[in-house]
Amino acid sequence: MSRLFLIVAMIIGLAFFGCGEQADEAGNGTDGDAGDVVDDGNGNGNGDVEAGDQAVASLDGFNLDSPDMAVGQWIEYGADDMPETLTLSVVGTEMNQGTECYWIQISVSDFVAQMLIDAEGMEEAMEGYEEQFGTFAADPAAYIRENMSDAGGMADMFGNEENMDMALEFISAIRIVKFEQQGMIMAIDLIGVPEFLEEVMDDPAFQEQFEQGFEQGFNADGGQEGLNEIMAELDNMQFGITETTVDVAGSSIEGIEFSVMHPEGQAEAIISSELPLVPLAYAKVTGDGETHFVEVRGYGFSGAQDLLPGEPAQTLQAMMFLEGMMSQMGDMGGMGPGQARGVN
Repeated sequence: MSRLFLIVAMIIGLAFFGCGEQADEAGNGTDGDAGDVVDDGNGNGNGDVEAGDQAVASLDGFNLDSPDMAVGQWIEYGADDMPETLTLSVVGTEMNQGTECYWIQISVSDFVAQMLIDAEGMEEAMEGYEEQFGTFAADPAAYIRENMSDAGGMADMFGNEENMDMALEFISAIRIVKFEQQGMIMAIDLIGVPEFLEEVMDDPAFQEQFEQGFEQGFNADGGQEGLNEIMAELDNMQFGITETTVDVAGSSIEGIEFSVMHPEGQAEAIISSELPLVPLAYAKVTGDGETHFVEVRGYGFSGAQDLLPGEPAQTLQAMMFLEGMMSQMGDMGGMGPGQARGVN
């Protein structure tokens, strides 16, 4: 069952990445109170939504657009009973390559880092994931069987052209990474990295090596055995999507609950458009006599504190590291050194 709930956690991740503009395109649902099922537009709204067309209608009937990114927003997460928390916040803006970008800060314990994000680019990057989630939500079991039954299918799912393009769009939205090292603020500029990666990914030798490496590594760790167990258990899983109202850090907010139920345990995730930065309000997995959860401990739309103020002492170019690394790797996987570095 441990492998089963690892996959369930991945499914919750799919639900989380599925939030965004796609959810309000149809606009054919109705709002409800806690536990109400979203109407599918045909008057069907009783009981949890199982795999099928109604699941997509449920998502389409609820607006999951998160608030526009703005300086001051913050959200704090905690897990189980651990005292440590992770906080995401917006602490400033900066023009980069002609685009206004936002400094997103990640802080946990003694670690602090910031990323300069192109908000519009990030939103565009997520559209592909939203579309994929629409397909997944229509019939979760069928989606899992089609894409996750073996290592080859999973390698294709992660490494096909569409998913590679989405990954590149996501990377393109991250412009600079800033962190503290030995008391000094350092920065890494990612300019040129997306173009470099695109050329590498387009090389057939890279694609072949990616698939072979994925399959070899996956099967070496007994991954296929775990997937076989998942496929055998799919008929015993029930998927549900319901509209709900929950208490989050002392505030009552509306959201969508995505659940996976199994005779030996269950998992659930609640996502809400009312939260800043990250729409995940709560996630819980119960099984094998254990319960683990992640929850919002606090959030707000003002008051975020910049923990890395000032200009970095040094800014490094990520391309220098990538070109040096590829040069050392040389003629790996049939690619010449020039091809590996993206040099014509």
